[in-house]
Amino acid sequence: MGLAIATKSFECSADDGLVHIILNQPDRGNPIDGVFCREFGQAIAELSERADARAMLLSARGRLFSVGGDLMSLVKQGDALPGTIRAWTADLHVAIARMVRMRAPVVAAVHGNVAGGSVSLMAAADLIVMAESARISAAFSKIGFSPDSGSTTTVTRRIGVARARRFFLLGETLDAATALSLGLVDIVVADGAVQAEAARIARELAAGPTEAFGAIKRLFSQTSDRSFESQLEEEAVTLAAISRTADAQEGVRAFVEKRKPVFSGK
Repeated sequence: MGLAIATKSFECSADDGLVHIILNQPDRGNPIDGVFCREFGQAIAELSERADARAMLLSARGRLFSVGGDLMSLVKQGDALPGTIRAWTADLHVAIARMVRMRAPVVAAVHGNVAGGSVSLMAAADLIVMAESARISAAFSKIGFSPDSGSTTTVTRRIGVARARRFFLLGETLDAATALSLGLVDIVVADGAVQAEAARIARELAAGPTEAFGAIKRLFSQTSDRSFESQLEEEAVTLAAISRTADAQEGVRAFVEKRKPVFSGK
C-alpha cells in the first residue's frame, strides 16, 4: 500500500491496510491551523476512497495530543478573523465528516492534553484509547468562543446532550477516569501503554471484515435520525448486502470449518 501524502503538520504511513496519521508539530502542541486543516482534508479525501485503507490510527508526538486551535495565529487576524475561521472550518469540517463516514474504523491514541477542536477530532474516532494522566478540556467558552469541528455532534453522540452542554458551557476539564465513565473514551491504560494498545487494536481492525465495519459505523451514525421501524429495515437491507461480500462468506465458512477466518476487506 503506497501513500503519496506529503504534509507539514503530520506524518502519514501505511502497512498491511493500517494507515497511521501522527500529529507532528510537538513544539507547538500539535495545533489546528490553516495548514493542518488543508492537509488533513486532503489526506482524508484520499484515504476515504482507498479500498486498501482498512483501518486508521490517529496519534501525536510530543507532550500533548493537541492544544486545539492555534490561538497565536487567530489573534493576529484582527477584523479578518471571521473569514479565517470560515476558511479553516471549511477544510476541517469536511475532513471530519469524511472520517466519520469512511468504512475503515478509526482508533485514536490520546495522551497529554486534548483541547478545543481536537476534542472533536478525537471524539470522531470509533475507538479511543486514553492514557491515565491525559486530560480533555472544553476550552471554547473560556475564550469567548462557541464549539466547532463537529464538537456538538461528536461529543454529544458519546455522552448525551445534557452532559455535553455542561461540558462546553462550564469549560470543564475531564480526567481519564471521568471520561471513561461518561463514555467519551473507550479504554484507559497506563501512560506508557497507550500507543501499543491503540496500535494493537488498529492492527486487529485492519485485518478484519472492512465492509462489515463500514456498515456498522453507518448504522450507528444514523440511529438518532430514524424511527425504530426504519432502522430495523435499514439493518435488514444492510445485512443482506453485506452477506454478499467475500468476507461474509469467508466468515461463515471459517465458523463451520472451526478455523480463524482470513478477511480480505472485500
